[in-house]
Amino acid sequence: MPWGSFLARRPIRLLARLAMPRFGRRVGTRCRSIKEAGHVAVVHWDSLGDAVLLSPVLRELRRTLPHARVVLVCNANNQEVFVNCPYIDSLQTQTVQVSSIGLLRDLPGGGVSGSRRHALDAAKILAGEARRHGPIDLVIGPDWLDPVYGASFFDSALFRAGGGGRILRHRDGANADIDVRQHHVLRNLNIARALGVEIEDDRLEFWTASNDVAEATELLAGLRPDQPIVALGVGAGALRRQWPADRFASVVEGLVERLAAQVVLVGAEDARRAAEEVQDRSNEVALNLVGKTSIGALGELLRRVDLVVGNDSGPIHIAAAVGTRGVVVSHHPVDGEPWVVCSPSRYRPWGVPSVVLQPPTGLESCGNRPTCVADDPHCILSVSDVEVVEAAMMLLATDGLIINGS
Repeated sequence: MPWGSFLARRPIRLLARLAMPRFGRRVGTRCRSIKEAGHVAVVHWDSLGDAVLLSPVLRELRRTLPHARVVLVCNANNQEVFVNCPYIDSLQTQTVQVSSIGLLRDLPGGGVSGSRRHALDAAKILAGEARRHGPIDLVIGPDWLDPVYGASFFDSALFRAGGGGRILRHRDGANADIDVRQHHVLRNLNIARALGVEIEDDRLEFWTASNDVAEATELLAGLRPDQPIVALGVGAGALRRQWPADRFASVVEGLVERLAAQVVLVGAEDARRAAEEVQDRSNEVALNLVGKTSIGALGELLRRVDLVVGNDSGPIHIAAAVGTRGVVVSHHPVDGEPWVVCSPSRYRPWGVPSVVLQPPTGLESCGNRPTCVADDPHCILSVSDVEVVEAAMMLLATDGLIINGS
């Protein structure tokens, strides 16, 4: 950390404490047990995939506190993920820019680094929540670190850039080490457990509405029910994680030739160009739905397909949450740091059969780095279309969709 930032941190917190309301709780008053918490705030700034992976915590928190008021403050880009969540009483949003620098930190605990502006915006939202609905007993912050009972939003280290050595401040004043070297779902649940949340189930959930079901049903209505449907998630949050369009086109051709698969392209608006390039290179694409569905409808659509193939991105995690198996093309080398933020060890599809294909080693300048750090597709180019097709065939065979060695 730069010395200027280090020296400024304490004065900034002091000024924030003086300037911002303390969410209605008097200084020195704290809950002795999570069971005494009647008002809980969860702040989540991360990207789409992380938002989906948060679902078990929200469910187990509600199971532990059936009568508490739970407010979720989330990245505005992820509002659709949580709008139908049955475990929260209020959903508030704020505009958050996810820093690509934060996603490249070499520390195993690297993630989204909250800016001072984000922290102030969240504090204002929670101050309003406290004015309307009473004191907030527990705030769980953006990186799920240092949650505290009854203290001000700025007393904890919720908004510092994080590393693997972070400490969770336990409800009884003791410290609890939370190992970041585990899948993100388990890490989140273990932090919740350290707070006193009773964990019974680690499965993902994805919440939709009846209009999402109707939209997905209509979009897929023209496809044959007797032929496998494979969705391709062609977008990615960073170019280094973007497998080239010509490789996806080759996968389309391979799956159609060997399996008579019906291939559907899916993704957000920012993947539209990649989808068009795939269509330009292959006339076998059955449907191009990139940028044409809501997040809820995308979830219902992925619930209805037989397999998802894609980059390490949000649709892969949505597919896992609705029970659909997947093939992931990862940019993280096999010989890279196993617990860096983009590693499959932390972010592989949770709870469903899956195959994650990785470069065997980092290329050129990435060879001595924890992961691929190129600005453009680089290490990911080592994954071939043949590997992806074979992995897809294997997963479809285990699902009984390939008969007699087709």
